[in-house]
Amino acid sequence: MPRDYTHELGTEVRSISGGYELEREETMEIAGRQVLYAVGNAVADSSCCGYWGCRYAVVPGYVVRWKYRLDVNGRSVSSVEPLSDPEVRQDITRFLERNEAVTQVQFL
Repeated sequence: MPRDYTHELGTEVRSISGGYELEREETMEIAGRQVLYAVGNAVADSSCCGYWGCRYAVVPGYVVRWKYRLDVNGRSVSSVEPLSDPEVRQDITRFLERNEAVTQVQFL
């Protein structure tokens, strides 16, 4: 079942111990369908445990409708279908780890 995904590139999200920000979005073709993914960086720069960071990716899913509307804050919204096939998820994870140098992949 498709759901909306709000594109939030360049929006830093801060917490008490650090923050994260998506820096780039891409699509890849899997079995004739486009899969949306975004890569970014997270950093713990104000925690009591010291400084830490990682490069990560989020995978909203298959693109159903690309940037078909704007939300109330003027950000683009796409319709995506979440990825449920474990083998496809594993293939995407390996691709992202190898080609984007990410240490974490989250499927939304």
